[in-house]
Amino acid sequence: MSTSVLQQAMSPEVLNQSWRRLQKEHTPWSSTVNRDELQRHLLKYVLETREQVLNGQYSPQALRQFALKKPDGRQRIISAQYLQDKLLQRALMIVLEPKAEALFHNDSYAYRPRRSVIMAVAKAKERIKIGQDWLVDADIKSFFDEIPHKPLIKTLRRFINDAEAMKLIEKWLKTGAHHSSLLGKRKGISQGAILSPLFCNLYLHAFDSALSKANIPFVRYADDFLLFTNSKENAYNAKDFAEKQLAKLGLKIHPQKTRITRSNKSIIFLGKHLPNTNR
Repeated sequence: MSTSVLQQAMSPEVLNQSWRRLQKEHTPWSSTVNRDELQRHLLKYVLETREQVLNGQYSPQALRQFALKKPDGRQRIISAQYLQDKLLQRALMIVLEPKAEALFHNDSYAYRPRRSVIMAVAKAKERIKIGQDWLVDADIKSFFDEIPHKPLIKTLRRFINDAEAMKLIEKWLKTGAHHSSLLGKRKGISQGAILSPLFCNLYLHAFDSALSKANIPFVRYADDFLLFTNSKENAYNAKDFAEKQLAKLGLKIHPQKTRITRSNKSIIFLGKHLPNTNR
């Protein structure tokens, strides 16, 4: 009999790996257990949490929230998990990430092991150099806040294929939801949660696949992406296609942060200037 995803994540070996990744953090274990208390009785708290998870009795902690002042003077609310939920999510991440890496498109670069901004920019420059220099420079509007839960959960169920793991994940999604739409449909995932970046890439994998099948070269870094074409007309067609594919996912391109342009040094992608066109 095969071991379920949740059982794998809750194995002593994986929990130990997870703890080693987190042990230097000063985050409290929970709203009632501070870091010093955790250190004194670490094994007790970890084993109790493991038992609750395997019995289906675990309830996630409410997210901690902090106000961060933005450059324009407004405040942004940052959400962060307690260490207890971080430990569990990191354990699931350890189990799920290798399977996800086997699935993801080669031109998706964010939140992935052994991938970086430098690699994404290098790929963009390589495409521009060979004449794919008409660009759709795009951004998905309020991506983390707008991901609709129902289709996200459907995507995750297909990928994870473990009902017990999904029950726990759905509890986390509910805890981290930003708001509901006018029709009462829950949406939004917490940027401060360990599993959120993986969920981001899993949800946008359908978008990546659609671009690939349509032979539209791209580089995507989370919700920022470039589409590469050899003419202005093809760039407009690529933008239309991308908008339709995102609409299927309940998402939109940001109108103020999206443009069609020929590559030149005034364009900044992921903090780096793109080259002037060779043509």
